[in-house]
Amino acid sequence: MGSGKTTIGTQLARQLAWRFVDLDDLIEAASGTRIADFFERHGEPSFRLLEAAQLRAALGRAFEHREPAVLALGGGTYAQHGAPEFLKTQNVPVIWLDSSVETLLARCMTMTGRPLFRDETSFRALHAQRIPSYQLADFRVDSGRDPALVVSDILRLGIFPKTDPNSHLLVQEPRS
Repeated sequence: MGSGKTTIGTQLARQLAWRFVDLDDLIEAASGTRIADFFERHGEPSFRLLEAAQLRAALGRAFEHREPAVLALGGGTYAQHGAPEFLKTQNVPVIWLDSSVETLLARCMTMTGRPLFRDETSFRALHAQRIPSYQLADFRVDSGRDPALVVSDILRLGIFPKTDPNSHLLVQEPRS
């Protein structure tokens, strides 16, 4: 929560000329309700089942249509049992947008509709609980700065195919 997944993901997708997909948006479309309302009515276990199904569906669509996409996962998605392994088997590079807990907390204090954000103490506990999962990500980027700088750092990782300016084809450069 509050790491900048949507803001940075949107800018990254724009830079790559890829599609941006927010898993939270897919979940809301599939359930026909806001995530906070879904949590209230059905609870977190039901939400996590829907989340996992939408993650698989989003990756399936991207692979099936051969349409590259930047996918923003929910704050708890990667912390769910089996999610890191699933994404690894799908050869999906995962980038942890890391910020200090103070930065995340300051950002979340101004947001509404966060079903797992109750107060500072529970937020810090949830953050500490999720850190071991986040550390399994393939890459870690400091997202506590200007989003444009974060996107530049991500692009410098060299993990995305380059676009040939003379065509609409993606050209994969070999990794060193």
